[in-house]
This record gives sequence, structure tokens and C-alpha cells, in this order.
Amino acid sequence: MYSTIVVIFFISIIGLTNLIFNIKDFFVPELLVLLLFLISAVIITYNLYNQRKEAWVMSLFFFAAYLINITFIHFYSQDQALFVLLMLTTIIGFILSVENIKGKIRPKSKYEKEVLREADELVNAEKHFEEKLPDIFIEEMKPSKQDAEIQVKKPKKKEITKKPLKGYVASRKGVNYHELKCRWARKILPKRKIWLKDKKEAEEEGFKPCKCVR
Repeated sequence: MYSTIVVIFFISIIGLTNLIFNIKDFFVPELLVLLLFLISAVIITYNLYNQRKEAWVMSLFFFAAYLINITFIHFYSQDQALFVLLMLTTIIGFILSVENIKGKIRPKSKYEKEVLREADELVNAEKHFEEKLPDIFIEEMKPSKQDAEIQVKKPKKKEITKKPLKGYVASRKGVNYHELKCRWARKILPKRKIWLKDKKEAEEEGFKPCKCVR
């Protein structure tokens, strides 16, 4: 198809050149028109080679304008054979342009519809996966039943605000419990102190005895 349209362009330009040089009237204006047709043919050929959709529309306008121009020149030219040849090649080029434009906008075949349908399904599947992906991560981050049971069994540290007269003290962020007179006990911040009645309670809360504990 591409080679056919290039041959038609070539015949059209050469034929128009012969017609123009065989007339005396309107020679200069027609020479300028010939130059425009030549530039247009080169641009259209380039776009057709790059398979651009607008190339066939440009080709359609080219042959329509060309047909009008050679019909006008026919009144001043005596070369009937060349005129008929150019008319035929122009009509063929016009028909090819129309058919290719229809091909670009023709109704989709069953195969094309099926391909498009499958493509839409793939896109929808990807969207669905992306929407569900955060839930998958959340589900993976959830603790197992065993971890949950361990967390439930782990005793919570008591919070006693009033300082007792006897007993032990520990820090919420520490692991040891101390006697009240221990130097480490005095370094614990007031807001972190946990007061314990005896060793048994301290061990139940998960604390270990400090060296000061006797």
C-alpha cells in the first residue's frame, strides 16, 4: 500500500509538471501550485512511512485538490492522454485514501473485541489486587494465636502511686526490683516507680531481685 501511494505521488507530480510546461496562461501561479503539491507529497510520504494516522487524511485532501487543479488545467492543455492518465491515478489515490481512513475507524472485529475484553479484565484484576494488597499485609502482621496467648499470660506491672513504709520498688522499664534503701532505687524516676509488697509479688510481676535484696 505504501509503495503504491508513493508511485501515484510520483506520477502525479511528473504529470502535473508536463501539463504546466505545455500551457502559457497561468504558468507562474501553476508553478507555485506544483511546488506546494511537491512539498505536500513529501510530507505525506514521510508520515505514511512512520505510520501516522493523519497521513491518509492529508493524502485525501491532496488528491481532492489535485483533481480540481488538473481539471482546471485541462481547459488550457491539449494533452488528452496525459490528462486521462492523471485523472485515473488521482481517483485511485483518492479511493485508497478513503479506504485506509475507513480502515482506521472501521467497527472492531470479534477478535479485536475479544482482545480488548481480555485487556480490560487484566486491568480490573490488577486494580483489585492493588486494593486488596494492604489487607494482605495487615493480615500477615497480625500475631498468631500462640503469640496472642503469650501476650495474655504476660502479667501487667502494677502501678502504686503511694510510697509504702516497707517492701520493694522497681522501674516500669527495668527488670530488677530493689529494696527501698538501695541506691539504684533512688535513681528511678517517680513516674516510673512501681511499689511491691514482697518478693512473691515482685516475682509474679516478672521482676528479678537486685543484689541488694536479701
